[in-house]
Amino acid sequence: MYLRELFDWLKGLAEPAEISGMKRQKSDPETRRAFLIDCARINRISALVILTMTLLMECLMVLIYLLRPIFTTQAKFFPQYIYMYVSMIVFSACFLVLLDIMKRSPGALLKLQTAMLAAVSVWSAVFSAFDVINGFSSYLFIQMIMINSLAFRINPYVHCAVNAGGFCVYAVLVLAADLSLTITFAEIINPFLMMIAACVMIILNFQTKFTSYINESLIREQNRKLEFYANNDFLTKIPNRKSIEEYLDRALSENPGVIACMMVDIDDFKRYNDTYGHIMGDNCLIRIASIIGKHAAERGGRAGRYGGEEFLAIFTGKRKEQMTGVAEELISLVRDERIEFSESAGNLFVTVSIGMYIEDNPRNADKYLLISLADAALYTAKKEGKDKISVYRKAE
Repeated sequence: MYLRELFDWLKGLAEPAEISGMKRQKSDPETRRAFLIDCARINRISALVILTMTLLMECLMVLIYLLRPIFTTQAKFFPQYIYMYVSMIVFSACFLVLLDIMKRSPGALLKLQTAMLAAVSVWSAVFSAFDVINGFSSYLFIQMIMINSLAFRINPYVHCAVNAGGFCVYAVLVLAADLSLTITFAEIINPFLMMIAACVMIILNFQTKFTSYINESLIREQNRKLEFYANNDFLTKIPNRKSIEEYLDRALSENPGVIACMMVDIDDFKRYNDTYGHIMGDNCLIRIASIIGKHAAERGGRAGRYGGEEFLAIFTGKRKEQMTGVAEELISLVRDERIEFSESAGNLFVTVSIGMYIEDNPRNADKYLLISLADAALYTAKKEGKDKISVYRKAE
């Protein structure tokens, strides 16, 4: 027991993180369910093709049966086949209709596809058994299990059980017929071996596709993470400087009429870090960033961490008095958060100062000019006592 635990521990050390993650995903029921739902959409195309071809083929066979007296009276025809043709026509038509009805419900679609495979397996088994009894071959059952094993992906154990069930129906009918031992053995052993081969293909095909699905999922997840951290600040999880400047570029190019830049700075943040330590400082940044980001989004703007304890918020399409109100609300929200700061200059809690510049005609405006003017207004707010807003005024 201890040796086994030691072996597993050593294996975990030697195993790359990517493989460990893949194994965890393979054993995750939700991942498997998501894969099967994805398979249901792909299976639908295969089902539509097979059912359409079967419907056309059986209609042709019924037509030949009905017209045979016109062309020849010598051809040997077994009447029981007409029932097989008609039953398959009805079956194919019904399943084609159901596939269209359930196309937007993957879970129900997967169950329908499983039922369709079971019905095809039984039907082809009965048809092939009649063929063998009437002196023909069991090719239809063999063809159908090979086709559905390659064309469909459902739960592999259920799929194998469906094929095994069809073979049992076929074997019972053949064994019940009055055939020679040689013919019976030959017509049982070949479908049996093909059924085993089909089950092996089902399992291998499923595992291969499932592994590919997990690999693609891991790649997509890594890409999402890379994209997120390329555009968002690692600590605060709000847009970073690159992202907020790109947003400002887009806003200027769209010429929204009025654009406001707010530079938000946490008051006396260096002293806060010195007093409480960098861990508490990081927690403070995260809480303030969350307030700024949420407030900006609720007011139709975008905010990002510009650097250190500074944040840049962009708003478009609002009147000047509205922008001032938005800034005052933000200052109040930070106060209401009541982040303790015993060493602050004029308050017992963390506060912010805001410098704002509003551009009436941003058509030819330079983003760096807008940011620098907002920063100049922030300097004024700091100079005038902090915990307040200052709006940059153009010289008349």
